[in-house]
Amino acid sequence: MLTDTFAEPSQDNGQDNIISLEATIPAAPGGGSGKLVFEGQDAKTPDPVVVKAIARAFVWFEQLTTGKSQSMAEIAVREHVTDNYVSNLIHLAWLSPDLVGRVLHGDPEATALARAAMLTRNSEILWTPR
Repeated sequence: MLTDTFAEPSQDNGQDNIISLEATIPAAPGGGSGKLVFEGQDAKTPDPVVVKAIARAFVWFEQLTTGKSQSMAEIAVREHVTDNYVSNLIHLAWLSPDLVGRVLHGDPEATALARAAMLTRNSEILWTPR
C-alpha cells in the first residue's frame, strides 16, 4: 500500500509534487495484468468492459446501416461471437450521448445503467434524465 508519508525528505530541489517510486513487482501468474491503485484520488477509471461493449455496438450498428454487414448473424461469425451476444450489445449504439460521456468519465451510476442494459436489452431507461 502506498501512502503519502515519506521516510526521508524530498531530494528534488523544491519540487515536492514529484514522487519517485522504485519497486520490484513479480509477474502476475498466467500472464495476467496488474493495476496500481492510489487511494484518495478523485479521478475515476472507466469500466473497460462497458466501454468496449459500447464501442462494438457503435461499430456494428454502423456496419448494418451502411450495408457493410447484412445481419447480426454475419457480424457474429466474423467476430467469433454468438448472434445472441451481438443482439445483446447492439442497442448500446442508441445510448444517449450524455450517458456515453459519463461512462467514459468513469461515472459509477452511468456505468451501472449501461451494464444493466447489456444484460436486459432494455435501453429505454438510458434516455431518462438523471
